[in-house]
Amino acid sequence: MKFEVSEPWLEWNSSVYNPRDQFDAYCSALNDSHLKWSLNNTTPAHYLSKMRMRHLGGIRLVNCNCEPCFGARTASDIRMSDGEYFGLLYIYEGAEIVSHEDKTVEMKSNSFMIWDSTKRIEFKLLSDIKKLTLLIPQDRMRAQFPQIDQHIGKCIGCGSGLNAVVASHIAALGGEMNAIRYGIGDSAIDLSLELITTCLQSTDTHPVSKARQDLYDATIRFIHENLDHTELGPTLIAKSFHISTRYLHLLYAENEMSVSNLILNKRLEQCRRQLVHFGNAKDNITNIAFQWGFNDSSHFSKVFKKKYGVTPKEYRERHFAV
Repeated sequence: MKFEVSEPWLEWNSSVYNPRDQFDAYCSALNDSHLKWSLNNTTPAHYLSKMRMRHLGGIRLVNCNCEPCFGARTASDIRMSDGEYFGLLYIYEGAEIVSHEDKTVEMKSNSFMIWDSTKRIEFKLLSDIKKLTLLIPQDRMRAQFPQIDQHIGKCIGCGSGLNAVVASHIAALGGEMNAIRYGIGDSAIDLSLELITTCLQSTDTHPVSKARQDLYDATIRFIHENLDHTELGPTLIAKSFHISTRYLHLLYAENEMSVSNLILNKRLEQCRRQLVHFGNAKDNITNIAFQWGFNDSSHFSKVFKKKYGVTPKEYRERHFAV
């Protein structure tokens, strides 16, 4: 994923078009902002809609108000789309039926779901709707939450508790996205993804014994607390918890994760955050890498570019050039 850090937010409104051309114009605008879709209209005489789009902190946010329609991302649409994303769909007002990954859910006001841009998806708007979509690069989301695939296609209601807090945050993010200064966009998005993944974790019903879950949670905390330790890896973790490395790998396999990949991704994510934090704007890149457990600057640059599409230096320069 290459970060398009200099792209401005956009506003679009179908009312500037002749009524008979409004739906076709909407289709073009939707494909520009939401990847490729094949759509059909339920009100052929006209189609009222408006959108606001912004790139912020490496993800795309799109607010969309529109009349009923239906459509899908077909195999052809998927092939024509650039990049692999997870979409977070949040409904402010209205109702929408979504079929994705063998699940069909009815999305109502104050709910959200995660969809995978590489998989076929169908939708039908049941009423006029106001919604927000966050398009998050899949490698970014998996680094944040490796179990994300377990939550694809599920409708998350946000009526109370932590879910309500997350919904309020998402709604505010969409409403204020144009007012957020670009330089703090990364921090704002990092906070948003932390809240979203915490919410998803709280809804996880994957059956596992309490002892195994407690052990798994403890190893995750150990990794977070020791990312700066250059020897952090399966051997050190297993020794610290008095278990075999084989048992450790099995524990993570149950959660569809790799211990080594998790450590690498967590280290890269901490480095990425520190590279664009205002207070660290002039920190030496090699020092940042070493601070988070890397011991070879060329290896760090190589794995960073493989994950984010640019070198650490290029990523920092693009961020602070805006």
